[in-house]
Amino acid sequence: MSATAIKTNGSSGVFVRQVITRALLFAVGGALILTVAGQASWARGLALGGLASVANFLVMAWLLPRALDPAQRRGQAFTVASVALRFGLMAAALAVALSMPQRVAPLAVAAGLFTVQFTLLSDRLFGGRLLGTTSESR
Repeated sequence: MSATAIKTNGSSGVFVRQVITRALLFAVGGALILTVAGQASWARGLALGGLASVANFLVMAWLLPRALDPAQRRGQAFTVASVALRFGLMAAALAVALSMPQRVAPLAVAAGLFTVQFTLLSDRLFGGRLLGTTSESR
């Protein structure tokens, strides 16, 4: 897999875009439901966690092909940088929530950090109908 596969219309690029789209829909939909239910701080937390989850997935999808490329001698450096950046994104979202718990619910941020994983798991449970692919083809 080349490093440019994420930016093109290749199967991995389409998959990444579909996961990001669905994860954002889950996060925004959940935040809207929480807002209507009168839980604005939980809605903000879920939205913030969902955005951090999507950013984490995007960074992983962007840096992973570079880290696994045997032609590059900096593969290990990319791996360490990727992990540090991804953990930093998640830590920043949690730090924002912990610094102002009246405005952003920390537990909702923690739950929102699993938005991409929820998207992937629900796609697997529904047989690939959410992302428009069959689970067996991956």
